Amino acid sequence: MRDVRDKRTRILMVSVERFKNERFRQFLHSVPISLLVVDEAHCISEWGHNFRPDYLKIPQFCQAFSIPQTLLLTATATAQVKHDMASRFGLTPAQIIQTGFYRANLDLSVLAVSQQEKNDQLVNCVNYYANNGQTGAGIVYVTLQQTAEDVAQVLINQGINAQAYHAGMEQASRQSIQQQFMDNQVQVIVATIAFGMGIDKSDIRFVIHYDLPKSIENYSQEIGRAGRDGQLSHCVTLANLDGLNTVENFVYGDTPEPDSIKQLLETIADETEQGRWEVQELPLSTACNIRTLPLKTLFVQLELLGVISPSYAYFAEFKYRFVEDKHTILNRFNAERQAFLNQVFEHTQFKKIWGQLDFDSLYQQYGAERQRVVAALEYLAEQQLIILETKKITQVYNVNQQAFSDPTKVHALGAQLSDYFADNEHK
Repeated sequence: MRDVRDKRTRILMVSVERFKNERFRQFLHSVPISLLVVDEAHCISEWGHNFRPDYLKIPQFCQAFSIPQTLLLTATATAQVKHDMASRFGLTPAQIIQTGFYRANLDLSVLAVSQQEKNDQLVNCVNYYANNGQTGAGIVYVTLQQTAEDVAQVLINQGINAQAYHAGMEQASRQSIQQQFMDNQVQVIVATIAFGMGIDKSDIRFVIHYDLPKSIENYSQEIGRAGRDGQLSHCVTLANLDGLNTVENFVYGDTPEPDSIKQLLETIADETEQGRWEVQELPLSTACNIRTLPLKTLFVQLELLGVISPSYAYFAEFKYRFVEDKHTILNRFNAERQAFLNQVFEHTQFKKIWGQLDFDSLYQQYGAERQRVVAALEYLAEQQLIILETKKITQVYNVNQQAFSDPTKVHALGAQLSDYFADNEHK
């Protein structure tokens, strides 16, 4: 932040979710911004693949931070997505530049194959493309995480150097597998759509869709990872009608039931204290029976309607272990800081090596502010005196309680949100 203010850093790259942080928004108000660039801008549109609800708020950010210019970039916008992006940012046809996306070196084919024969057909395809005088690096895309594991095992059993990759794996494992693929140590990746962002391997010779892609836009982006060196590459879809059920389940599963939306609104009303609501998304998703993506979409719609506004986020769970002896750590500081750190250590429940800090009891007994405690732990971690782990991110929202003052208003709000999702589902 200091480097940005001092103009040593001229380009700041952030995720759009970062704008939920109140401190970050205050920082942006303090510096002049000449240009906002939105990569993967199709995420702005509900009709675009990989839709991310927080992207809907980007036009508001342009106004809030007085940003004079915006550049939107995407390689996979349909006519409807392009129109949606233009309307949100007030763009005229003269401000839209569209180039071609045809790539002559990609050979596209769809093979009609029964579900029972799909594994055999896949093995045949992989063996053909991997041993046809080429490097043989390839990606097999599947829809479900378990399918990625199962299909990778099928290939491994046939002597093919394959690995599964999906979002349910540990971050370290995903990074290791991705690097092995980039270094040609793994020949074939069997992956969900979690694999692909940031992959720029020029010699991928084949991309096979084991399951039907979720949309034409997803398909276009996924096959686009093949043949970036300009050489012939093959893109094969193994298709049958059974796959339509899975695709339809994703569409309809992202439409929350009216009763679920009603339960969400009741939860906000019941849990709001002094105009503030704290929430962990995953438990709320389970309690209201709303998938995580539509739940985030509901949050954004409530923001756009002025019902809630994001304040900040914090980690509910802090665990740490000592690298240096506790007394050695304390002796590095003056008496006042020693006393403060000792209070922190005393209110940590240790199980063998790791300890979990109890913020509430620490505050009740000593009045220690959370912000100061977190800063102290982060400092000790930076100095390699402790190893710090944080979990269970909690979002904090300011709530317009007037919206919940009348049952009629709450009912109308629920109906409005239900209509919004129903409209998207049909279109």
